[in-house]
Amino acid sequence: MYRMLIVDDLPVIVEGLVKMFGKKKPELELHQAYSAYQALDVLSRTGIDIVLSDIRMPGMEGTELLHEIKRRWPQCKVIFLTSFDDFHYVKDAISGGGFDYLLKTESDEGIVRSIDKAIAELDAQAASNRKLLEASFQSRKAVLLLQQQYINELLKGRGPLSEASVRTRLRELEIDLSAELPVYVLLGRIDSWGGKGTREGRKLMLYAVQNIAAEKLQLTVRLAAAEVDGSNVAWLLQPTGSHAEVGGDSQNEAEKNWFEKVYGELDTIQANCREAVGLEVSFAIAPAAVRWESLPETYDALLSLLWGEQGTGSEVRLRSLTGPRVPRSSLEAAKTKLANRKMKKIGLLSHYLENGGKADFDNLLDEIIEHAADENRSGFVKLEVYHGLASVFLSYFNQYPLDGKLVAQIGLDRLSHADVNLSWEELRSYFRKLAELLFDNRDQTVVEDEHSVVLLINEYIDSHLAEDVSLAKLAGIVHLNPSYLSRLYKRMAGVGLSEYINMARIEKAKELLKQSAFKIYEISAMVGYDSRLSFIRFFKANMGMTPQEYRDS
Repeated sequence: MYRMLIVDDLPVIVEGLVKMFGKKKPELELHQAYSAYQALDVLSRTGIDIVLSDIRMPGMEGTELLHEIKRRWPQCKVIFLTSFDDFHYVKDAISGGGFDYLLKTESDEGIVRSIDKAIAELDAQAASNRKLLEASFQSRKAVLLLQQQYINELLKGRGPLSEASVRTRLRELEIDLSAELPVYVLLGRIDSWGGKGTREGRKLMLYAVQNIAAEKLQLTVRLAAAEVDGSNVAWLLQPTGSHAEVGGDSQNEAEKNWFEKVYGELDTIQANCREAVGLEVSFAIAPAAVRWESLPETYDALLSLLWGEQGTGSEVRLRSLTGPRVPRSSLEAAKTKLANRKMKKIGLLSHYLENGGKADFDNLLDEIIEHAADENRSGFVKLEVYHGLASVFLSYFNQYPLDGKLVAQIGLDRLSHADVNLSWEELRSYFRKLAELLFDNRDQTVVEDEHSVVLLINEYIDSHLAEDVSLAKLAGIVHLNPSYLSRLYKRMAGVGLSEYINMARIEKAKELLKQSAFKIYEISAMVGYDSRLSFIRFFKANMGMTPQEYRDS
């Protein structure tokens, strides 16, 4: 619905035009003013799309009003309707940005045609703006995806880590970090999904965890975040302010204070994650900044910390020890410790399997098998590896039941009866083929970001207007806390959920009133109103007329 302001110092002209447009263009919201000064007051309080104004008025003329409108509200269309056809007035009106110039002798149909032209141009501008907005959104979405991919590459050492290369990529991907400064690494782990959420919903919840941490830390850090391995989130942090510059090998006092503040905020972030998205999250953070080339080693240490004995439990907070490890008394003891660390990584395979990380699954499987084989581990260790891998797949089957055809291909009896006579290569081949079957069978539909959940909510509302579309119901559909969903929707869609529901009800009601023979009380029920009178009041408040008047118009 567009808003039009009619301006003339003669009330009879204004009232006549209001009456005419009320009949011929009932979809317009009409406002009136009897001077240019009154017009500016209305414009400053109300978003006006079209101004239909006289030129010769006392105090401030229409051409002066036009210049002020174009300065303050450049998108507004100004049409002059005047008794003067002097060339000087026409030139001033058009050159000053006026949309059209009509004489008061023009017929009603001619005036309406000019308004229709203005509406058509406003529609075209709105469509163009929507396309630009969508293009901007899609571009930003692509940048965010590339940012996450690059952070994963940095953490896993899959690309160049030189200062020059990192500087170039940070600039290209608009990541607000400095390649010249070292970074802190923070790793978060979802302790338990508690049976909630599909794969799509879980990706959204991981994104929510990233946002919660960013909101809490944004005043003290520059950061970049990424989902890692399906149940982990990693952040790269750099201090802001006076403690951003670090010199020498030791941390200055300001940086130590900064670190303690960040570490202390983890407790609040855990509480916010629990309340907003219903997830328990554990954290491990390296208490010293590292150079970019050391990121893979630091990430690996944090990962081992979270998945090791110290990371047992829920909502733990750990500080990783950086620098060289304290040597054990013998090389064999060190090897055993390393072997145990590798074995603990078997648990990570389930996350790769669950979240579609085929390359990561294959790489980690190779790492586990090759390490065990190279060390000539005993038959008992092979048995431990076999049962550890089998438990990963059995846990997956319990959570995601398979159809009979796939069960037959897998052969579950082999999973439950370990064959220690298999060579390490045969063992690797069996479990890799098993994983390939599951990856090929996975549902690839993924809701990748907040935009997708807004679309999902909109689709649900549009097709369930006659049912429960309360905030609690909608939050349950996407597995989010209701208050978090409300804030997320308003931020992404630009309108509140209740506003969108009302718009959807109005559009559906208009469609049914014009294109169906349903009675008013039937339509009221179809758009979610139990009371016919409530529906009529709602419709009139939004459309300025009753449903029956709209149907008859």
